[in-house]
Amino acid sequence: MHIAVDQDDVCLDFIGRIRECFRKEFGYEGIPNYSGNPWSQEVVEFTKHPALLAAGYRDWWDWIRERDWLWGTADAVDGALGGLRTLRNRGHYLELITSKPRWAEPQVFRWLEKWRPPFQQVTIINSQNGDRKIDYTRADIVIDDKIQTCQDFADAGRMAVLFDPSLTHVDKDLPHIYYAASWASVLEVIDEAAQVKVIRSTHSWKTLGGITSRTKDER
Repeated sequence: MHIAVDQDDVCLDFIGRIRECFRKEFGYEGIPNYSGNPWSQEVVEFTKHPALLAAGYRDWWDWIRERDWLWGTADAVDGALGGLRTLRNRGHYLELITSKPRWAEPQVFRWLEKWRPPFQQVTIINSQNGDRKIDYTRADIVIDDKIQTCQDFADAGRMAVLFDPSLTHVDKDLPHIYYAASWASVLEVIDEAAQVKVIRSTHSWKTLGGITSRTKDER
């Protein structure tokens, strides 16, 4: 199957790298008690952190633009590299699909050169311009940490795996979206989809890596 995989906080530890560099530069934790959810309120508030504003930056994008190397030098998310190699070894076609501002696009390839994950295709969009990932890929499956992206795929009848190590969204009613708390869970979900040869499952409840998902048809 053709699998599209998000980069930031699914393969690349973006928030972890941001926190590390902020601590080095300002001397304290910029996102205390981080929940592990890159779309959480504490991350939203960090984008306008007082220390960044006091240093003359408009927001975190203004700060990051001077440090675009953060992406290229970031660690990989735990389990991502092995998970991707496993998927490739099982015969899946892997596409990296990521949203980046134009000035950050070279860092996508610097990170790929550093870690060499086995992607066969790279697609870069700019969601700040209104781009949607679903409009730029023919993938059967998407693995992403953003609910709206997963919902776009589910609404189009494609499979969506919400990568959610923080378990933030586990109790939300998200029809036709599977949850994965780790890359081990991702492999289990994809393996099941490959075995049954369907994207929308009408089977009974499934527990995947400690996370349960069901389809709208089962409610």
